Amino acid sequence: MARLIFPEGISAEKNLLTSVNAKHIADGTTSAIEVYLKENGIDLVQAMLDANTAETMDNSRSLLHKQSANNVQLRDLQLSPVVSRLKGMVQYLKSINPANAKDLGNWGITVEATNKVVYPITFDGITKTAIDFYTKHKSFAVGKSPLLAYLAQNKIDIATDEAAIDTAITYNDLANTTALQAENITEQRNLLWMPIVGHLKGIGNYLMKFYGENQKGCGDYGYMVDNSVPKPKIVKSTIKLLDKITLKGLVIGGSITNNGSDDIHLYKGMNTTGNPIIIKPGEIYGVAKGYSAVTISNPSLLNAAKLSALRII
Repeated sequence: MARLIFPEGISAEKNLLTSVNAKHIADGTTSAIEVYLKENGIDLVQAMLDANTAETMDNSRSLLHKQSANNVQLRDLQLSPVVSRLKGMVQYLKSINPANAKDLGNWGITVEATNKVVYPITFDGITKTAIDFYTKHKSFAVGKSPLLAYLAQNKIDIATDEAAIDTAITYNDLANTTALQAENITEQRNLLWMPIVGHLKGIGNYLMKFYGENQKGCGDYGYMVDNSVPKPKIVKSTIKLLDKITLKGLVIGGSITNNGSDDIHLYKGMNTTGNPIIIKPGEIYGVAKGYSAVTISNPSLLNAAKLSALRII
């Protein structure tokens, strides 16, 4: 059975809208979609204007996402070496008194019961931990911080690392701001664009019915039609307690397998009238002629039913 292949993405969808509008204008009052447009209150001229605005918004959204990602990268370039040095300082302090690592709590460092140091995973948590640590170091009288020997040996400048943290926070704020702007523009874009997508799909489905087997007519409006025969595949399904589902497109000569832990009941057709065929757990039922559509119920009060079937969908 032929089906429409609908494009994905604003650029491709706008191209389709442009083709539909051009064909509609060229055909004038004889346009195949004239009646459909009037009946559904669709204004293609306004749709084109909205599409142009939505495309501009989408370009802005894409740019803002890139800016946000770039700011995250710049943030991490500032933060990563600082965190590495911070961990070295923490391990040094821990080595001074390994039996009492919990003293690191006074430096803003979290230590578990096993004396294991735990670092936060969020940006805000990491920067707060670093700032608290530096604050503790600076709270000692001049020349009294236990870190001084380590800092001198490893040529670490706390003021430089503090400045890097401040820069990282600035980049993080910029990343959050641009990400929020992108999200807001995306919402505005969708308000304009989603109705257009609905119109395009509706027009396409109408043309498929209008032209019947003459699929070239759909192509004249820019729609692509897939005439290939879909291949059968194994489809898994779940049925809730005391519920039922209808399976269509079952392959004659294929099978239905009960993958659950309780019996399932199979009925020919679209309802549960008549006597069911009972398929036990693990049992495979061969689909005979006349059973391309069946209804399967789950009589269990305890377990959801699970099954798989060879179907064309």
